[in-house]
Amino acid sequence: MTIHTKIDEKLNDKVLYQNLKGFATAYKASKENAYKGLDFEALRTKVHDLKDRDLNKVMQQFNQFKENVEKHGCKVFQAKTGDDACRYIADVMKSHGAKYMVKSKSMTSEEIQLNQYLEKEGLSPIETDLGEWILQIANEHPSHMVMPAIHKTRQQVAKIFSDYTGEKVDPDDIKAMVEIARRFLREYYFKAGVGMTGANVAVASTGTIGLVTNEGNARLSSTVPPVHIVLVGYEKLCDDFGQALDIVRVLPKSATGQIITSYTTWIKGRTPSHKNADGIKETHYVFLDNGRLAFLEHPKFKEALKCIRCGSCANICPAYEMVGGHVYGDRYIGSIGLILTALYQGDAAAKDILKMCIGCRACSFNCPSGIDLQTLISDLKLVVGKKYGINPVKKKVFKSVVAKPKRMKSLLSVGANFQFPLTTTNKLNQEKIIKTVPMLPKEMDFRKFPALASKTFSKRFFKDGYDQFSSQRKVFFYPGCAIEYFYPEMGLAMVKLLQKSGIQVDIPKVAACCGIPAIASGDPDNARTMIFNTLDKLNDAKDYEALLVLCPTCGGAIKHEFLDFTKADPDRYKKASQLGQMVTPVGQFLEDQGIQFKVIGNKTVTYHTPCHDSRSLSYSAEAFLSSVLGEQFIPLTDSNVCCGFGGTYSLDFSSISNGILNKKIENIEATKAEILVTDCPGCVMQINGGLMHQKKAVKVMHLTEFIENHLVVVE
Repeated sequence: MTIHTKIDEKLNDKVLYQNLKGFATAYKASKENAYKGLDFEALRTKVHDLKDRDLNKVMQQFNQFKENVEKHGCKVFQAKTGDDACRYIADVMKSHGAKYMVKSKSMTSEEIQLNQYLEKEGLSPIETDLGEWILQIANEHPSHMVMPAIHKTRQQVAKIFSDYTGEKVDPDDIKAMVEIARRFLREYYFKAGVGMTGANVAVASTGTIGLVTNEGNARLSSTVPPVHIVLVGYEKLCDDFGQALDIVRVLPKSATGQIITSYTTWIKGRTPSHKNADGIKETHYVFLDNGRLAFLEHPKFKEALKCIRCGSCANICPAYEMVGGHVYGDRYIGSIGLILTALYQGDAAAKDILKMCIGCRACSFNCPSGIDLQTLISDLKLVVGKKYGINPVKKKVFKSVVAKPKRMKSLLSVGANFQFPLTTTNKLNQEKIIKTVPMLPKEMDFRKFPALASKTFSKRFFKDGYDQFSSQRKVFFYPGCAIEYFYPEMGLAMVKLLQKSGIQVDIPKVAACCGIPAIASGDPDNARTMIFNTLDKLNDAKDYEALLVLCPTCGGAIKHEFLDFTKADPDRYKKASQLGQMVTPVGQFLEDQGIQFKVIGNKTVTYHTPCHDSRSLSYSAEAFLSSVLGEQFIPLTDSNVCCGFGGTYSLDFSSISNGILNKKIENIEATKAEILVTDCPGCVMQINGGLMHQKKAVKVMHLTEFIENHLVVVE
C-alpha cells in the first residue's frame, strides 16, 4: 500500500477525524493550564541542557547505574540490537518456564517489536496498559506514544471487547468496560512468571528507575511476578534525582496536559517476592543500543536522543491531526517518530513519511526537551532526497528554472502574457484568478489559484520610480517569489507606506528564490544554488537599518537555512550571518518605529498568524491589530495553527493540505469577521483560494494591503 493510499484511507475515516480534532483542541487548553504560572521556556531549556551529552558522558552514567544495581544483585545486559534484546528477554522467560509476561506500556518494546518476537517463540506477552491491551486484542499497533488508542471511540472499543469476550458490551457504560479489562487482565498478573516495564528515567547516582503512569499497571507488573525486566534506552539515563524530577515535572504536562500523573513510581534494587526461594525478586535491566550510541556522536542527530517520549509533537502537528499515527510515523509516532524511524530503522523506512511533514515548526516550539525537530526533519529530507532522488519533474523545474533567476523571470513573463484565456475575475472579491487548470487532478481542486501578475513587483518598482526616492534612513526589502510574480501590490503597499514615513526602500536588481522549495523537497544541490543566487544579490547589511520581508518563510530561510548552506564558504557565511540578524517582518518594523495608526471604516477583522512569522521570526501582528482595531478585532481560534499551504506540499499532499485548510476556514467562519488579515503571501494564496473555492465572502488581505486600505497614519 502506497503512502498516498494510506493517507486517503485515514482521511475518509470520519471517526478518526473527530477524535483527533477534539483532542487537538482540548490538548492546547489543557497544556496551557498545566504550565500556568511556570516558565515553559526555562523548564525546557533545563531539560535540554541536562540531556546535552556525548557518548562518553552517557557511558559514565551507564557504568554508575550498572554498578549501583549490581550491588543489589540485579543483572544488567547491554543489547546491541533489537534482536539481541528480544532474544535475552525470551531466554529469561524460558529459563523460568514462564509462558506469560505482563507488560506495562513501553515504546522501546514497540521499537524492537518484542511482542511479535515472543509470540513466534511460543510465549505470551500481555499488555496491561488499557489502551495497549485494546490494540493488542484488536491486532493493531499504537497510534500515539502516550495515548495508544486515541483513534478509537468507545463504540469501537465495545465492539473489540465484545468480539474478544463473546459478551454483549454496552458502549455507553464506560465503567463496565473498564471492569471487563480488569477482569481479564487481573489473572495474568498472578499467572505471569515475568513482569516487564520500561523506564521514564534511570538515575545513575542511585540505580533507581522512575515510572510515570496513570493506571497503576506498571506497579503491578513490576511487583507481582517473581521476575522483573526493565527494557530501557541509554537516553533515559540522568545523573541524579534533581535531573529526574526536572524531566518528570514537564512530562505529564506536555504529554496529556495533566499537572501530574496518577502514579509516579520509583524502584531501586530488588524488591521482595514470596514466589522466589530467597524471597527477593529477580531483576534484569536490558539497555538497548539499536543505533543510539552511534548517534550520540553525531553533531546534529544526537539531539533526537533528548526526547522524553511525551508525544506532544504529535499533539500539535496539523498533518498528524489529519491522518493519525498509523500513517504519520512508524513504530514511533509524530515528528520525533519520523526522525527515530530514520535513526533506528534506516532511511529507507523513513523516506516516504518524512515528506509528510509540512514544515510549520510547531513541534520544535512545543517540545519540552527543546529539540528543534523541524530542523532535524529538514536535514533528513535532504539526506534521503540526495540518496533516493526526488520527483524528477520537480527536480527539473528546480534545476532548469527556479535556480536560474533570469530564465524563471522570462518564462513566468511569457506565462503571464498567455494565461488570460484561463483566467477570470472572482465575483466575490474582484480578484484575477485561474478559472481552470488543465488536467489538474480532482484531489488538488480545493482552492482557486491566483493569476500571475501582468507586471512583476521589480518591474513596477523600477518603472514607477520608487527606486528614485532617497533618504538617509534605508531598509532593504527582499520580495520573494510570491510577491515578485503573484502579489506585487503587497510589496508596493509597503514601499509607499515607508516612503511616506521618510524611509528609502532598496530591492535586489534581480529576483531570486530563497531555496525553501528545494530544501522542503529534499534537493540540497539546487537549494544551495538558489541560496547563493539570493545571497549574492542582497546588498550588504552595513548600509541598512533592517532587511524587511513580507514572506516569513523567506525571512526564516535567510535567518536560519542560509547559515547551514554557507558553512563551507566563509565570505557568504559572514554575509548570511549579518543579514540574518537584520531580518525583520514589516509589522514588527512598523511597531519598532512607533508609527501610530487609526482605523478607517467599521469592518470586523480577524488575524491568522503565519507559521514562520511566530516560529522563525518570533513575531505576530495579532497584538498590533487588536490594539489598533479595538472592538472591531475578533480573535481567531487556533490563529497560529498552520493553514495547510507549505508551498509545494499543498500539491504533493493535497488531500492533507485541503483537510488542514478546511479546519482553518471553519474557525474563520466562526468569527463572522469580514476581513482576514495575515502577513504571508503563501497563507493568502491558500486561505483566499479555499474561501473562493467554497464561495465564502471573506476578504483575505496581507497586512500591508490592510494598512493601505483600512488604516491611516496618525501625524
